[in-house]
Amino acid sequence: MRVALAALALAAAAAGCGGSGDSTPVATNHVTMVKSYRFDPEKVVVKPGDTVTWKNDDNFTHTVHVDGQDDHTVERGESVSITFPKAGTFHYVCRLHSHDMQGEVIVR
Repeated sequence: MRVALAALALAAAAAGCGGSGDSTPVATNHVTMVKSYRFDPEKVVVKPGDTVTWKNDDNFTHTVHVDGQDDHTVERGESVSITFPKAGTFHYVCRLHSHDMQGEVIVR
């Protein structure tokens, strides 16, 4: 019984509020703003010169703000693409829902 309760508590803590909780970077240049205020995947890996596209499949307007760049407003059903010319790790966030929606583009 204790083991089952501990497993349940661990699963609930891992689920958290917002975000997928999975911090493993994914090799892709497509990020979806899915329902429940989150980016999927949160962390992506691309090569220098690649373009990452964020698509809003949620019911609400979101933004994409990448370190050192302007905000990009992304209405429901729309997308925005940003090119990453050189290596580095770039944090991105929805400034309207920053508590739940943030991630990284890793360029290497």
